[in-house]
Amino acid sequence: MSTAPERLRFSVFVPTLKRPELLRRNLEALAAQTRRPDEILVSLRPDLDPEGVAVVDAFAAEHPELVVRKVLLDRPGIVVAENALLAAAEGDVACLLDDDAIARPRWLENLARHYERDPSVGGVAGPAIDVVDGEPRERRARHRSRVLFPGLILDQNTRHTDRVVEVDHFRGANMSLRIAPLRDAGGFETALVGDCFRFELAACLAVKRRGYRLLFDPEVEADHHEAPRTGNTARFAPETIRNNACNETFVLLGHYGWFGRLCHLPFAFLVGNFPAPGLAWGLAGTLARPFWPSRHLHGLRAVGPAWRGRLAGLRLWRERRRGARPSQEKGEGNG
Repeated sequence: MSTAPERLRFSVFVPTLKRPELLRRNLEALAAQTRRPDEILVSLRPDLDPEGVAVVDAFAAEHPELVVRKVLLDRPGIVVAENALLAAAEGDVACLLDDDAIARPRWLENLARHYERDPSVGGVAGPAIDVVDGEPRERRARHRSRVLFPGLILDQNTRHTDRVVEVDHFRGANMSLRIAPLRDAGGFETALVGDCFRFELAACLAVKRRGYRLLFDPEVEADHHEAPRTGNTARFAPETIRNNACNETFVLLGHYGWFGRLCHLPFAFLVGNFPAPGLAWGLAGTLARPFWPSRHLHGLRAVGPAWRGRLAGLRLWRERRRGARPSQEKGEGNG
């Protein structure tokens, strides 16, 4: 005799800062879900964002059938916000949704089915579909979101795969993780610098190391109206590239064993990834830019900041290995 799938509780995390109209649309989309969230947790800075507080209060009054809770913060940073939401959550699964992401009506229903069918599933995500000039830009994935040894990161989280696939990492605009292994890992990584780029990668790899699988389902859809981030407008400035490289190397050095760490650093300096290019990506970007205008082609001028960031990531990882509290540069992302 087969048993019915376990019914889990799903906590939706919405960190927000100074985006009241997008926040309102985000919350109304959650109210319209075919499966009701068990709780909606919104992190807010009341000192900086009274309009956001008012939006949440009004939404809660209009939807008494929903459990809506404010998590008030007094410090900046996306990791600060996500960890506060994690501490306040009472559910089994944390569903992370950016305040500028509008979940489609079956988003939570499609997400929840994987967890309730298979206890080995530790994370589920779907496409955070870029909305350009008011129109969703739906594109097909060319590959899976993977972390290829010794550190090449493939990211297709804004695209649709042709089926449910197993992956290595997600993007925070539209992702979910089981709360128990996430808490067991210590929550979201607090040592990251800048706007905490790669905090999702660190969380996903930590859950995978505890024996869980991560799935990407093309039907777990949210439309991502990417809005400017308060305090983080220079995404492609040298300091941002340095911080991105620092975080990426710190996370991957913590993920790999001794052999992987030995291989990662030469790879990072010689190849790297789009957001933090090594010599090869930098040269390719400079040569390709006249023919392929893309904001992600940093070129050779980004290699120096990226290399400095790799060294900073190595120092940060060594501090962590020695048991010292890593020195931090406070993030200014939403939250």
